[in-house]
Amino acid sequence: MKGVRLSLRRLTARWKLKLAALALAILLWVVVSAEQTTTQWIPVRVDPVVRDPEFVLAGGPEPGVVRVRFQGPGRELWELALERPVLVLPLREVGNARSFAIDPAMVTLPEGVRNVRATDVRPAIVRVELQRLATRSVPVRPRFGAQSLQRYVVGDSPAVFPAEVRLTGPEEALAQVESVPTRAFEIVPDDSAFSQRVFLDTAGLHGITLSTQEVRVRGRVDRRVDRVFAMVPVSAPEKLMVSPAQVRVTVSGPDRRVRQIAPPSLRARVPRDSLPATVPGGGMQAPVVVDGLPPGVTAHAVPGRVQVMPEPAMPGLPPIPPDSGVVRPR
Repeated sequence: MKGVRLSLRRLTARWKLKLAALALAILLWVVVSAEQTTTQWIPVRVDPVVRDPEFVLAGGPEPGVVRVRFQGPGRELWELALERPVLVLPLREVGNARSFAIDPAMVTLPEGVRNVRATDVRPAIVRVELQRLATRSVPVRPRFGAQSLQRYVVGDSPAVFPAEVRLTGPEEALAQVESVPTRAFEIVPDDSAFSQRVFLDTAGLHGITLSTQEVRVRGRVDRRVDRVFAMVPVSAPEKLMVSPAQVRVTVSGPDRRVRQIAPPSLRARVPRDSLPATVPGGGMQAPVVVDGLPPGVTAHAVPGRVQVMPEPAMPGLPPIPPDSGVVRPR
């Protein structure tokens, strides 16, 4: 026991000094090992860069991450593992190729890492999905704001300059584009015309470039108005009668055309093709349509449907057999 106590006393004597010596030894080992040249495999992301003007990326590379062996001081290899370098794969004169060789020279090291070099890459080949670029011209379609459509009637075929825009992008994407709309804009007329520059709406054109981002739209407008005709007679097909016999008609459209409507020109009627061959004796509901409207003018009848009934037979006269050739006065 006496010998054990003596050994423990010697071991714990000057313990602070011994602990400091151990820490210094570990520090020296770390410093020395950090400066020693060694090798290490580190995962590296592949970044394909298309430099062929006829192609565009259609997806990420496969695999997207490769293993690269680096050689250099341990300290810089630690930094490299944290910074994660990138392997830049330039794609030139693609043609029909879809698989591409990669090599250590393509690895881009982070700034500050000077004494490390890439020596090997696994795997040495990656596959990249590409699409050939195409060019196509499509018409520009002006799109007016909701307030403008409520307030104004735009004349036929407003002019757009340029009328077409040239698109460049993947063939599959271009095949789905029939036209390019403008952003919705509110009309600011000067008297009865407008001329405004507006931007194109490119929200759905991902991966597609346009020859221009802005066009000028010109056209004529007229203020939209409503006009009410309180009593418009409703006509019915032969041998039928309607109730009510008059309807209220509201017409909407360009101010100049609405003002030209004369009440006698409006005709409300029940279309024959909206009725069966034989109308029931108790009558039935049928829609009312309005004729005699200028182009660009719409009409709404109230009520929109009327009761259609057979005309009553004239008293004191026997029914006329069909195809008898006799005409009964009305």
